[in-house]
Amino acid sequence: MLPQRQHLLVIGAPRSGTTLLATMIGRHTDVGMLNEDVTGGWIDKVLGKPWSGTKLCVPNQIQLQPKRFFAKRLFKNLGLVREAPRSARGILEYLAVPELKIVAIIRDGNDAVASMMKRGGNRFAKAARRWGTAVQTIYTLSARYPDRVLVVSYEQLVLSPETVMRAVCAFLQLPLQAGMLDGHKFNPYYPQDEIDRSLAYRQKRAQVDLHLEDVLPDAVRQYDALMAAQGDSDSDDAPAVAHPPPA
Repeated sequence: MLPQRQHLLVIGAPRSGTTLLATMIGRHTDVGMLNEDVTGGWIDKVLGKPWSGTKLCVPNQIQLQPKRFFAKRLFKNLGLVREAPRSARGILEYLAVPELKIVAIIRDGNDAVASMMKRGGNRFAKAARRWGTAVQTIYTLSARYPDRVLVVSYEQLVLSPETVMRAVCAFLQLPLQAGMLDGHKFNPYYPQDEIDRSLAYRQKRAQVDLHLEDVLPDAVRQYDALMAAQGDSDSDDAPAVAHPPPA
């Protein structure tokens, strides 16, 4: 009898640590992890691994349900819109595959939005909207599918990487491998000799507040609920796993 194939979708807002998390997971010898595959081919075209996976950003690459805008897709194909292509499948469609799990990463809104503005060239309104949509999506998924969705925080990932990766491995029912903790060295965009702990709560330490609670009150409340489920996220010893929030 052939072994059961498992599938993993890593999601989060842009500039929230999705690439770092996916790279660390992909260091496991049982996981074949692709970067931003929007075709769906990662489900059955990764060979020789018990787990196949990809990482996609919410909402610009994937949403709960796909929204198809032919004109915008055409502009992207022509190179007139400088954004990554959007997944043809929505998250809920992927969840129809019973062997699929989701690891979602959340990051402090001030840091994520500021990074989208600085490195992504997004205006504040667009960056804030993307962060808010991602948080609301992850909140909804964690409430609906508590056994299939694991939420981790970016801050915990950079402050206590072993704690987070142990939680991820337990969720995937895989043993922790030491190579996963070196994932930052293999980040295709920002390889580092050491994880940069200063990236956690950078805007808070700089006393910068974008006042997201004024423009995205629901998303901020849901983010706070997800973080509260993890305990004191400012502590290195805080638990890394977000238990599902109230439905």
